[in-house]
Amino acid sequence: MSRVTNAIKERLPAPIVNALHTYRRRSTLRAFAGLSTKDVFTKIYEDRVWGGVGDAEQKYFSGSGSRDTAVETYVNAVRKFVQSLDRKPDVVDLGCGDFHVGSRVRPLCARYVACDIVDSLITSNVEKYKALDVDFRTLDFTQDELPPGDVVFVRQVLQHLSNAEIARTVHKIPERYRYLVLTEHVPPEPFAHNLDKSPGPDNRLAIHSGIVLTSAPFNMAVREKTTLCEVQEWGGIIRTIVYRF
Repeated sequence: MSRVTNAIKERLPAPIVNALHTYRRRSTLRAFAGLSTKDVFTKIYEDRVWGGVGDAEQKYFSGSGSRDTAVETYVNAVRKFVQSLDRKPDVVDLGCGDFHVGSRVRPLCARYVACDIVDSLITSNVEKYKALDVDFRTLDFTQDELPPGDVVFVRQVLQHLSNAEIARTVHKIPERYRYLVLTEHVPPEPFAHNLDKSPGPDNRLAIHSGIVLTSAPFNMAVREKTTLCEVQEWGGIIRTIVYRF
């Protein structure tokens, strides 16, 4: 079903896609107003806001972006990047979600720490992926100290957070890691960088904005950035960039 849905999305004119985003955003955000970040994401998974309702075996579902063709493109691009390094890296995955994507990347890495803010989700992942030798942790990366590593993956997570939450995280990343592999769903260029929003299941496409960490107000300093891959979806682009510090 997701392939059919995505095929329809890709054929819709951008104004219609944006209108659909606006309608969905307004109707869903009311249910998340006033909740803490932890409660927001717990509710997203408990209410299956990102889908997976028809799959009884999949209690936790991180959305179509963790299942569609963009994943294959992403995994292939990450494989090439990791293989270009001088050794298998120690990796930290912030906002690992249901770990469907992370499980594809895990064999490419040495030590792997996967973190998410939802307690029950982490408990489920520990059991489901116990054969993969992953250190799963409940962590609010906007508040807590980050685990050390060589590479940190943040895949379609920041797009759901407020600017204040992102700002609390950005300054910690260059202190801990050599590389950041960041994936964000952004509109086609040109678009407004880093317009603010409340934490929730939506992203910034509806307000024609996207996260760019090297722009204000974050202004993350990097030595080098390289675009690993781009996939068009939902009237926007799922873009993965490697930042070297």
